[in-house]
Amino acid sequence: MPRLIVIMKASTPKQITLQAGQTAIGRAEQNQLTLDSPMVSRSHAVIETTGESAVVTDLGSSNGTLVNGRRVQRHVLRNRDVIEVGDVQLRFLASSDDSPELETLSLAADTDLQTGFARTLMPRR
Repeated sequence: MPRLIVIMKASTPKQITLQAGQTAIGRAEQNQLTLDSPMVSRSHAVIETTGESAVVTDLGSSNGTLVNGRRVQRHVLRNRDVIEVGDVQLRFLASSDDSPELETLSLAADTDLQTGFARTLMPRR
């Protein structure tokens, strides 16, 4: 099954498995993935998972949904795409990916100046 690594500031990264069907993301408690951040809308986005594929759709959120630094309304996810929901980053991992151990992941302040894309999951050396 595809997975997400959830990275929030001042929090340990955590990994969740995406079940088939829809995974609602937002600040409200009725979401399957509840994110406690004022920059996340109550009903921010949804990820639709079917077999090995997944699509993220923004639900008209205030701050938008970004994938790899670009604002999207709907986007077919590829392995290791970074979804930004407010100030929370979600790394999408396809089920065939051997993900790094959570202990080796950290937030990096490294930003590519040409694209403005912040690389967030950098293995510690």
